[in-house]
Amino acid sequence: MTERAQWMLDNCPELMLLVNPGTLQIELANAAAHTLLGYAPGQLQGLTVTDVEADLQDLFYWQDAQTGQLHPIADQQAQYRCFNGELLAVRKSVYVLTSPDVPLLMVRAVPSQDERVAEEALAHTLSQLRATLESTGNGILVLDWHGKVSSMNRMFGQMWQLPDELVHVQDDGRMLDFIVRQVLESEALRQLLDAVLDSAETKGLWHHHDGRVLEVGSRPQFLHEQIVGRVFSFQDITERVLAEKALRESRDFLEERVLERTADLHALNEKLQAEKQLQAKLIEKLEAAQNQLLQSERMASIGQLAAGVAHEINNPVGFVSSNLSSLQGYANGLLKLVASYEQAKDALPDADRQQVEQVEAAVDLSFLREDLPNLLKESIDGLQRVTRIVQDLKNFSHVDEAERQWADIEAGLESTLRVVWNELKYKAEVVKVYAGIPRIECFPFQLNQVFMNLLVNASHAIEAHGTITLRTGQAQDRVWIEIADTGSGIQPKHLGRIFEPFFTTKPVGKGTGLGLSVAYGIIQKHHGSIEVKSELGKGSTFRVTLPLRQPEPPSDHAPA
Repeated sequence: MTERAQWMLDNCPELMLLVNPGTLQIELANAAAHTLLGYAPGQLQGLTVTDVEADLQDLFYWQDAQTGQLHPIADQQAQYRCFNGELLAVRKSVYVLTSPDVPLLMVRAVPSQDERVAEEALAHTLSQLRATLESTGNGILVLDWHGKVSSMNRMFGQMWQLPDELVHVQDDGRMLDFIVRQVLESEALRQLLDAVLDSAETKGLWHHHDGRVLEVGSRPQFLHEQIVGRVFSFQDITERVLAEKALRESRDFLEERVLERTADLHALNEKLQAEKQLQAKLIEKLEAAQNQLLQSERMASIGQLAAGVAHEINNPVGFVSSNLSSLQGYANGLLKLVASYEQAKDALPDADRQQVEQVEAAVDLSFLREDLPNLLKESIDGLQRVTRIVQDLKNFSHVDEAERQWADIEAGLESTLRVVWNELKYKAEVVKVYAGIPRIECFPFQLNQVFMNLLVNASHAIEAHGTITLRTGQAQDRVWIEIADTGSGIQPKHLGRIFEPFFTTKPVGKGTGLGLSVAYGIIQKHHGSIEVKSELGKGSTFRVTLPLRQPEPPSDHAPA
């Protein structure tokens, strides 16, 4: 490549990679790729593209590409693994390039983290605004700086009894005329609706032809200190006005009754406030339960996918393992046969013996005899490791179990540790201090999800490199499990809220705030407890305590 062409690529702000589909090696990477992924200049050349692309769908794509199935990709979400092990969210495209020698694949990617976070924040804000408008008991009307209707809630339409044809046609002039004609102070209301750019806040009473009294407040809507519209709030205070009139008329004669009535109204207001607060708490609990259900469904879907992948891997691993075992036996037999031939070699004529010795030297028989068993042993050991990982995936996928089981908690910790090892190995050294606790009655795969959430959180709390310590122990009829890290710790003001749904101290887009909430729910289901001790700058320790045996559920036919 010419210096001018390389200069042009290095000045491109997008990440560019040139990949050989046959070897999957990165043959060329521009300066933006090295900068965004944290590699030194030239360090990406020679790596395989699967060292960088981390998503499962990307791995399948490159496997197909290696077999000659080349096809382009347009604007697909992906995750790239940086030099420090962190993941970078990108939008990527892949182009197939034909060349005289071999076809090449050009990858172009741009970070998408900030864009997605901004879109989610905007959607969240708009959703909150719409929910606020619809939940208020007042009629809300918003006019833009042209005097056009930009928004209104259902209560506003019901309050003014707007016909459907006016709402659907969206004729703002006819709609505002319809409203103005319904009050006695039509001209004054028209002037108020026309004064969209007035900087003052207003408040007044308007009398409807049907006898209702409406309290109307308005205030300007600002954008960067510029008035861009006006918000009107309409409240039906007819009952309040009538009550005030009745009170004024009977004030001189029924002062004691008025005081009693005021006390009754105060008590009713307190009751309504208490009911409102109770309703708000119930809504929060419902939302938390709904989101935990969604989280459980997502985990079940992931479990089904993991079980399917494990099953597909397990079949070829099985026959390869069987073939390697047979090959090991055949190789041992052949080595024994070669040893017998060596003992009989001296009985051969000189010419034949020299020919045999030349063949032995050519194939380096002594090295082959020593290396062949080692190669077969290492291959069998590797397959056994793959088998253990596949079994761990199958075990971890049973998150929707319905029956309690007697399970080894320390074995569950080991299984979960192998599943999340790729998340931990770049950040921490894992120290195990097991006490050999007895088996307990539980939902083991749900507890594995708790351990996974705590281990991943411990990894995220460690900024550079640290230590994660796993401890177990027994106290009478209960066992405990501790997961401690040497991370940044938790601020004291946050310790009382970490198990609340949606509460997270991670940056926007980095966490959902459901991990510890789900873990807390699972431990409560097991009649256990989860506690945390933390010190800023030194780390955190989570202790899970569980009973050896779960209490029996109450009988449906228990006496009253």
